[in-house]
Amino acid sequence: MKAPARSACDELLRAAVAAPSVHNTQPWKFRFHDRVVEVHRDPERELPAEDPDRRMLYLSLGAAVLNLRVAAARLGYGADVRYVLDRARPDLVAEIELMTAGPETEQLRLLAPYLEVRRTNRQPYADRRVLKEVRELLGLAARLEGAELEWPAAPTRREWLQLASDDAGVLDDQDPARTAERRRWVGGARVADGVPWSALGPWGACGRSPVRDLAADPADENREPANFEQAPQLAVLSTRHDSRADWLHAGQALERVLLEATAQGLSTSLLNQAIEHDELRWLINDPLGPWWSPQAIIRVGYGPPVPPTPRRPIADVLLD
Repeated sequence: MKAPARSACDELLRAAVAAPSVHNTQPWKFRFHDRVVEVHRDPERELPAEDPDRRMLYLSLGAAVLNLRVAAARLGYGADVRYVLDRARPDLVAEIELMTAGPETEQLRLLAPYLEVRRTNRQPYADRRVLKEVRELLGLAARLEGAELEWPAAPTRREWLQLASDDAGVLDDQDPARTAERRRWVGGARVADGVPWSALGPWGACGRSPVRDLAADPADENREPANFEQAPQLAVLSTRHDSRADWLHAGQALERVLLEATAQGLSTSLLNQAIEHDELRWLINDPLGPWWSPQAIIRVGYGPPVPPTPRRPIADVLLD
């Protein structure tokens, strides 16, 4: 099999940079070598205060890997992912070898139209329940990537998730390093990366909101209030273990769920602040379940259209 043409490489890169990342830092770089796409971390875009273990970094990289696989399927390729631990090249995280299309190629290809239209939507959602069969479809998307998607049914469990998120927000605001780091990436007008003011979403008019308030600058706190849905629909994405390989699997599972949700006409946002604090993360677990490592909390529903957040030019993420 021949190496992909330049136009195909550009298409793969456009898909990769469309992946979600924590605070839209886009902490990745890529290199093409024959039929192999190397996925590298970008140390200058990491978050040492908010993400000291680099867990969220690897979830972001995993999401980019999934998008590469989907774009490869659209081009008629299969993709074999190899996770790399190389002391000589510490920033190299994974290699994706393009190969002959296999049984999974068609399933991934069906998600390709949604690569560019997936959004993080922090607006209020309609008070309309997601059908059981749609929830099951999203759960299947997670399992295909080695993760589990749990929909907490008990009101007390959902309230517990919200309380843990509220506590995490307080801890965030009390941490000067986290606040300073967030000011670098969140708010104001953004051209190529970060979360612009326009994507922060409104305040909760009744106090509590199912949306993470990322504003760290007083100028970004003057937003209009709005009434959010009364009973937010939340799902917890978990893995059995908690290694870097598990985080990469979780990132692929997360993005596959988000793309499938987009295909079903759903809006999504993340409520991950409790998971980012070790003293709160264990509270997210289902004590009776086997999936002991929560990786993301996804808010799902039916929201209004929102514009995309900025993305870096593909030339900026391509290594020689």
